[in-house]
Parts: sequence; structure tokens; C-alpha cells
Amino acid sequence: VYGHGDGAVDPYYWAVEPLLFFTTNGRRELRVFGDLPYALGRRLRISGLALWDQDCCQPYYGLGSATTYEPALASPDMGPNYYTYLRERVTGLVDVQWRAIGPLRVLVGYAAHHMSASSRSPETRFAADSAAGVFPADDGSTLSAGVKLGLVLDTRDQERDPRRGVWIDALVWRGMTALGSDRTFTRWTGTFRGYLPVTDRLNLAVRVLGETVTGDLPVTLLPDMGSSLGDLTELGGGRTIRGVFRARLLDRRRGFANLEARWRDGRFGLLGQRFRPGVVAFFDAGRVWSAGESVTLDDLVWGAGGGGRLTWGDAFIVTFDVAYGEEAGVQFYIDVGQLF
Repeated sequence: VYGHGDGAVDPYYWAVEPLLFFTTNGRRELRVFGDLPYALGRRLRISGLALWDQDCCQPYYGLGSATTYEPALASPDMGPNYYTYLRERVTGLVDVQWRAIGPLRVLVGYAAHHMSASSRSPETRFAADSAAGVFPADDGSTLSAGVKLGLVLDTRDQERDPRRGVWIDALVWRGMTALGSDRTFTRWTGTFRGYLPVTDRLNLAVRVLGETVTGDLPVTLLPDMGSSLGDLTELGGGRTIRGVFRARLLDRRRGFANLEARWRDGRFGLLGQRFRPGVVAFFDAGRVWSAGESVTLDDLVWGAGGGGRLTWGDAFIVTFDVAYGEEAGVQFYIDVGQLF
């Protein structure tokens, strides 16, 4: 639901985006995202997210870039998927961005997460790593909270479907678990997104993200990555590396990149509404690095494919993507909004 007021503003005066996702016997997710881009006389942008996610089969393939995958363990004749565990999370976050100078904004935010996790079976990878001390046993149930600070440079010509400009984040999130304890952590994130027009209907879009985590971030929260407008979750899958299994890569240092060629057709009207179709071709790649490992681009995990886009009005974009990856094969994705 978007409020545009009487004039044309980018992207809107306010937005509320509720999302309900569920399967018959697996994952249930309810999230509500709210955004006020022009608060306090257009000097502030206030956004917030409330999330409840219950997943019978949260992926966990282990830590590091050398983890192996055996298809037979993912689909055993009996018992649960070896690469999954039970997880329930409740998240609340608020970000405030102050328009400092021109396209430069200063960001201050606060986030809190409650995570409950348990092994589906003693024979799973999550149970084995927990028993081996790869991560602390008390990561099964944690309450984490912290403050986010950052700088945002945004010169995009429009937010929801940009054709030119850049959008750059430099963020740090300082938090602790079990409020008041000495178990602290810091997440440092840098993201570059650039948009270049080629013709009137074709443009190129690129995103590069790098992140490092220091301290004792719970393994159940480790898949999250920083962003100035809501957090990204899971390296691998429809929002990060398409054609790669969801949350396939996990460690405290990670990076990935997306390259898209986006083509838009002209608008058409239907039942008094405006629509614009489009298509996209893409290539995504990334990896993680363990502590002490040199940061190189060897052994990148990748996915490639294409998809369709349908924009309703100016702000609502439905996406359909098909991607292929060497390990995961063909994967299908349906989502709302451009990837970046």
C-alpha cells in the first residue's frame, strides 16, 4: 500500500508492505515493512521492519568455503534433510536516515532479534557442529540487540527501478547477546550499487557487497547481512546469489556481486491501471572466507539466468527469475521488487 499524495514524488510519501509466506508443512513467515521517506519536512527517512519467521528446515551446510554437499543427504529415504535445522525468529528494527548534504545521508538504527534453534536429528550437520564446538551450545536460543550507524550516498534517478546513478552504503552494527552480557559482536558492511543506461529501454545494474563480522555473533544470526533499507538474509538464494541453494555459504567474512541487464518495454493500460513489462538477464557470484584465509576470488560460487518483470504503477514490481548453478541446478524465484 503506497501513499503518493497529490504530487509525483519518488518513490512515495509512505509505504506499508505486508508479506505472508507459508508452506503446508515447512516455513511460515509474516513480515511488515514500513517506510516514510519524507518525514520531518523531508529531512528524515524513517523505516521499520517487524518479522516473525518459523522454519522447520532452515539451511545449514557448515562454516567456510570448503563445505561439501551430498544430494542423498538432502533427500534421505528416512529422516530429515541433513543440511537443515529448526529455527524460529522474531525481529524488530528501526532505521532513521538524516539528509545531511545533497545525496549524502547519515543513518542511525536499532535492531533486536530473538532466535530459537534446535537440531531436527542428532544425525544432521547442525547437530554435529554443535557437538564439536564449531559454535557455542547456547546459540540455540539467543536474544541479540544493537545499534547500527552508517553513511549512505544515493544519486539514483528513481528508487524502485533506477536507470542511472549510484547507491552506496558504509555500515557498522554493534551488538550484544543476552542483553547486559559481555558477549559482543560487530558487523562491518560496504555495498556499492551502480546503474548505467545503455539505450532508452536497456540499462546495466551492478551490486557488490563485502562484509566482515568480529566477536561472538550467534550462528543463527550469522546469515544476515547489512543494508541501509532493511537487512539482507542468507548468502545464496533469490535475494543474493540466484542459482545457489538458500544460505549455502556461511562464515564471518563474505562477499558477492550481481550483474544485471534490464530491458523495459513501454507502458500499457488495463482496467484503469498502468503497467510496464520487462525482462532481465543476470550473473551472480560470491564466496566466504574463514579466519586466517586469504581473500581471493578463487572457487567462486555462481549462478546465471534470466527473468521477467511487471511494474504496476510506479512502485510495485513483481519479479520472476529462473537461474542455473553448478551444484543446485535450475532454481525458480518469485518475489516483489527489484533485487537491488
